[in-house]
Amino acid sequence: MTSKHELFDEHEPFDETAKIFYHRFFKNRGFEVETEREVFSRSRKIDLVVTSGDADCGKLQNTVFAHFRQLNALELKGIHDPLTVDDYNLILMRADGLGVPKYIKKSAKPKKDDANQSKPSQLLNEITVTIVCVTRPDKILNELEKEYRFVEKEAGIYHCDEVLGKWIIHPSELDLVPKNYPLLPLARGKKLEAFISLCVRDGLNDYLQLIIDIGLATDPELIWQKILEVKQMKHQIREETWPVIDQFFQEMPEAMGKLPTFQEALASAQRQSAQRGEQLGALNNAHYMVLRQLRRKFQQIPTVFVQHIEATSDIEQLNNWLDQIVLANELAEIDFNISPQNLDSQKGL
Repeated sequence: MTSKHELFDEHEPFDETAKIFYHRFFKNRGFEVETEREVFSRSRKIDLVVTSGDADCGKLQNTVFAHFRQLNALELKGIHDPLTVDDYNLILMRADGLGVPKYIKKSAKPKKDDANQSKPSQLLNEITVTIVCVTRPDKILNELEKEYRFVEKEAGIYHCDEVLGKWIIHPSELDLVPKNYPLLPLARGKKLEAFISLCVRDGLNDYLQLIIDIGLATDPELIWQKILEVKQMKHQIREETWPVIDQFFQEMPEAMGKLPTFQEALASAQRQSAQRGEQLGALNNAHYMVLRQLRRKFQQIPTVFVQHIEATSDIEQLNNWLDQIVLANELAEIDFNISPQNLDSQKGL
């Protein structure tokens, strides 16, 4: 198995990790599943092929894969590999070929126990092709809507009702409900952020681990910031989830530092922090000057005035008060914009 760090330098680090996860997902439910099945030598390979027997009916009814039939092609398209029209045509060609028994060279002598000899070709209405797109394929779903005839069955799930069942799923649009959990780790933005919180709260460690494993190919800064945020909410984290989070912080910093996007985000955060520091320094200095001049010129300063000055974040207003203090002969001549009720309550103390 390729390690997480080795995958960072690949064109699409998302692919292998996701394939391993979904292979295990279907295998654990008793399905026959294989990765990268070659159908035609020049058409690349199908990411996963899931075979359902008669006894498997119902096992996926409460999942996002409830539409599966007897033979199912599952294609994964990451952010560096968006679904184009050419890709779509290739995927359909491979799915069409799924129903044909595996090709056997004419020169090879068939074995008596070769299962392929007895397997009949499968009809297209027994086959589905599901394309999971991290990046929404707007051209196919919008611009070519009439040509491709995909209809949104529910949030994020699009279906073309033909003999060969065709589905496009965009995880970032999926509803945050249990049946969609298997594909929500592939979401991005606010949806992924919400799902991370849910995984931590409910102890969905398998999904949280997948989010972390493919994080650098989906939304690295968001994952980093969100997990850092939830780590502070210790009361919301289940005991069994801590090892996953701790491992994330042990392994991720080195890898995150290599990402140009993360380096840019880090530099931006540092600049913003420096700016905030400068602004805070200027504000603290203005507070000090106003209070210092006020106390030097007038003997007793009501606490309400001091609190009002310290609570003011408008430097221009603080400078205006400083000018008034210089010119004033009495404290009452300075307009601190304090309501009479506040002054009366101060007198009563």
